[in-house]
Amino acid sequence: MPKIGRAGPGDSSQGGRKGERRKAKPPARKGSNRAANWFAAQVRAARLRMAYAARLVMIAAAVVAAGILAVYAAVGRLDEAGGALMASFENRLTRSGYVVQWVDVTGADRLSAEEVAQIIGIAPGAGMAELDLADARAALEAEPWVGQAEIIRLWPDRIVVRVLEREPFALWQRDGEHRVIDRTGVVIEAADPVDFADLPRVTGVGADREASIIVTLLDAYPEIQARTTHALYVGERRWSLRLQSGGEVLLPADNPGGALAMLSAMHQARGVLDYDAQILDLRNDGEMVMRPWPDRVAEAAGRGA
Repeated sequence: MPKIGRAGPGDSSQGGRKGERRKAKPPARKGSNRAANWFAAQVRAARLRMAYAARLVMIAAAVVAAGILAVYAAVGRLDEAGGALMASFENRLTRSGYVVQWVDVTGADRLSAEEVAQIIGIAPGAGMAELDLADARAALEAEPWVGQAEIIRLWPDRIVVRVLEREPFALWQRDGEHRVIDRTGVVIEAADPVDFADLPRVTGVGADREASIIVTLLDAYPEIQARTTHALYVGERRWSLRLQSGGEVLLPADNPGGALAMLSAMHQARGVLDYDAQILDLRNDGEMVMRPWPDRVAEAAGRGA
């Protein structure tokens, strides 16, 4: 006997094959409906019991884990437990093939890529998860030439290291010694001052921290910069410029840039930087007081007599 199905396109409205009369589906028995409903209810109940049991298991596992951690914390071995779990995780990743194949280094001119890899403690073949990014960055930034470092883990097999090196900015003289400093005033211990003798010189306590201010200002006035041998930070509050002639320019604490602008304008108009003066005092706003060398004044007076 053929199976009875739903009529498809092209069939007669009577259903089934053309010319055949569609047989009516016998009514379902009440007993069979009760059985089906009972069975569905049992399935739903079983699923609910399984979900409830799963939640209980998860809660129990969380409670047990919390209890274990509490015990470790009570006996002072929480770090040990966490370290063991992390070590196990790292070992699994390494055994799964997550190992370093590439170490890419950018921005390091004074350190080779091999030196950088050695400093951060990583090499091809090491596990990707074994590298502590914070410790590696701290180790790299402890190097004299390194200002900032960024270390990125690119899964599955690459470590990227970006280095921002310190750039020699000025020579700081203190206690009779010269030190190379960067723009922020950090001493670059590995830099030999002899190799950077052409850098601007600053002297005095705190001159290292404030060097960027005076050096940047002098860059804007090359005629003053060319005549300046070094800048002296006085009382940790203001700058004085020592000139090649032996004279000194006293700058104010509040607005050294304005004083330099006035000095530059007066030099262009009158050539004041070429005067034989001991002091050019610009500490009063809008004024310049010029003091000659006392001995030279006396000498000139003697010649006049």
